[in-house]
Amino acid sequence: HTSVFDKIIVCSGSNHVPHVPQVEGDHLFEGDSCHSSQYRSAKPFQGKKVLLVGTGESGSDIAYSISKVAKSLQILTRKGPGAVIVRRKHGKVSDIDTTRIYHGLPKTFMKCEGLGIPLWQKLYVWIRSLYNNEEDDALDVAIANVKFTKYHWMSRYGTKSENFIRAVTEHGATYKETNILEMGAKSVKMGNGSAYECDAIVWCSGFSTNFSFLPSEFRKLQYRNDLWKKTFHPTFGTSIAFVGFARPNVGSIPPIAELQARFTALALAERVSLPLSDEMESVMKIDREYEEWLFPWDYERVQSLCSYMETLMDWSRLLGCDIDLARLVRNPSIAGRVIFGPLIPAQFRLFGPGSDFAGSMEALTLADSIPFVQKQFLFSLMLAIGTLSNFGLADPPIGLFLS
Repeated sequence: HTSVFDKIIVCSGSNHVPHVPQVEGDHLFEGDSCHSSQYRSAKPFQGKKVLLVGTGESGSDIAYSISKVAKSLQILTRKGPGAVIVRRKHGKVSDIDTTRIYHGLPKTFMKCEGLGIPLWQKLYVWIRSLYNNEEDDALDVAIANVKFTKYHWMSRYGTKSENFIRAVTEHGATYKETNILEMGAKSVKMGNGSAYECDAIVWCSGFSTNFSFLPSEFRKLQYRNDLWKKTFHPTFGTSIAFVGFARPNVGSIPPIAELQARFTALALAERVSLPLSDEMESVMKIDREYEEWLFPWDYERVQSLCSYMETLMDWSRLLGCDIDLARLVRNPSIAGRVIFGPLIPAQFRLFGPGSDFAGSMEALTLADSIPFVQKQFLFSLMLAIGTLSNFGLADPPIGLFLS
């Protein structure tokens, strides 16, 4: 059966086909081998010597689960686990830290070249530690005791799970940062010269995208290189749109995807217009260069990677749902939750097309916010940067009405 459509919106996500790297001698391996997408429980790995390749959230969680029952477990990554973000801090989910007041700091101020951490960031970490409970302190010690490359959260994709660390400290798993050179019948040879005898391998090595259902010109599409805002192709305009293919290094995909979907709906209804092709190409070049600077370790491998704050702010401006500060200051409680609370979709339903001011205000009151001392520190820092930006001494803050 064939159907003809005027417009196509692709929402199939970027994780289509399990990716398993080709390794010399992989056909010789006699043990069990599976991709993380096939993993269902740790039971098949009971009493076995297991090699787990890769981390990410899935890899971290699978490592912890297998470490409880395996005879031994070795966790292997090439460049480290990304920026490790614990799931809970101070008894609350860590997502509450994705605030405007924090993520609105200009990246040129926040980012250190290489693996360094800015002095202000160290101070901020210390301030956060003042609220630590016993579980937080124990986890901080565990993280310090496991030798892995510790990246600034802004420079790499976030691994929002610390479970691979628990696998090491609680159940004796080992962790190494190297590559696989060669596989044999019952062992794997590493790039650092070591070898590991194993009965099973779990590949937590990500996915490849499959656009085989699209015309040939889209089969090898690269979101960063070929799509304006990772959504529209300059050549094809509103004929085809890709929604849900912008993956933030921290934060989550759905809030961005919702804004993409809202804009796409307006564009298809001809209530907003796309930029001209040349303008789109120019913006794509700027965005690409910025992301290559921001994510030096991952930009080639993870084409969908983007900065959470900037992406949300870009779409809010395009949609016309920017925060109206004049209206918010009449309700200081809601203004405080917008500035110090997590970046949730309700913030972008306060104003503009498709807004629901009352419903959004209710949703914002349900969201938690960061502790008071953190608010004080970040607000002072933001005011200082806002002042410096007025004299051309710093880039302006993002999304905080100070520029």
